[in-house]
Amino acid sequence: MNRYLDLHLSQAQLSLSRAANNHYSDKSKEVYQSKLQELFELILSNFNSAQPTTEAEIIEIKRELDFIFKSLEFLESSTLNLIPFELVECLKYAMNDWLRPGDKYIITTSLINTINNFSFDRTYLAGNPIFTSLDAKYNIQFPEKLVSINFPKATARDYLISVVLYHELGHFIDNTYNITRALANDLFNKYFANNLLSDEIVDVEKYFPFLKSIDKSKPFNGLYVLQVLTAHLAEYFCDLFASQYIGECSSNYLEYITVEYKTIASDGHPSTNLRVNIVEEFINGKGSYLLELICEGTRSTTNGIELKKRFEELKSDDFYNFLPIDIVNTDQLHGLYKLGWSIWKGDWKQFEINMGLSKPLERDKIYSIINNLIEKSIGNFIIANKWKKGI
Repeated sequence: MNRYLDLHLSQAQLSLSRAANNHYSDKSKEVYQSKLQELFELILSNFNSAQPTTEAEIIEIKRELDFIFKSLEFLESSTLNLIPFELVECLKYAMNDWLRPGDKYIITTSLINTINNFSFDRTYLAGNPIFTSLDAKYNIQFPEKLVSINFPKATARDYLISVVLYHELGHFIDNTYNITRALANDLFNKYFANNLLSDEIVDVEKYFPFLKSIDKSKPFNGLYVLQVLTAHLAEYFCDLFASQYIGECSSNYLEYITVEYKTIASDGHPSTNLRVNIVEEFINGKGSYLLELICEGTRSTTNGIELKKRFEELKSDDFYNFLPIDIVNTDQLHGLYKLGWSIWKGDWKQFEINMGLSKPLERDKIYSIINNLIEKSIGNFIIANKWKKGI
């Protein structure tokens, strides 16, 4: 069995050696990677001095090495040559709106080869026992935890599609505060104890239509129902979380990539129509029982942090003149995505007029122009902001 551990150790050593040449825009990622190297050396030293003899010892070392591999996977997909730092910085500004004093997190990404596959990786969230175990065994701490988001490699530098990442960041916030899990338990108990008013029941069954098929007078799988309710509630929360920063942009793209699920729900996701609908209610300031439940639950669970509009509507012709926009605050920074989408979905003739073209501009050229100008606008803001802070 130890020969297999030898193999695992050799693989980790080679991976860390390769990662030594990585370049990050964020110094904290370099520090985290150096901690992984330090951890590996401690694991190796411990292994060489006391060969594991029991299955439990082997499983423990394997788990420690898996932690190194998984952490490297996200760090290596977050290098400067793969992920634009502008994109990560926008997410970081949004994340900082929700962190508690003393919270330290690093946003990392993992590029996957499946198009339109966006997800939040929950493997090594704060509170995972691996951190306590490493501290106790090796006296090594990872004060900053990784916020790990998966998204398609093919669209890694696409600033229009990247609005979906705000939704995935919402899953991290939800997990950090356990917002929707607590709400789902409360809602489950109220619904099945008949403690809701008639109009509240109508709204709950509108957004969770699977509940209507359950006969409350007969035995049913309550754990399964609660799991589906929690999963759907989490998606609604994350859609609302994203809409704070990018309005309906994420919903619009969601409608396209999930068109086959327009009216169909799965165990993990509500139907697209319902997800879009609750975002429209939020953006338009309309109240509903579920929307108010999520907003109030978020406020109470996070000690006063609210779901609210956190972007500024930008009205500018700079993009049509091939100029980056002068962003002055983070609300405008997030609003930049909404502007980009409005131009992409709008009339492209202004580009042709400003360029003096006699024929329409190719869509791939317009796509590149919008993406490049969003990137430059964000980059200029970040540089100016750091300059002001003396960084």
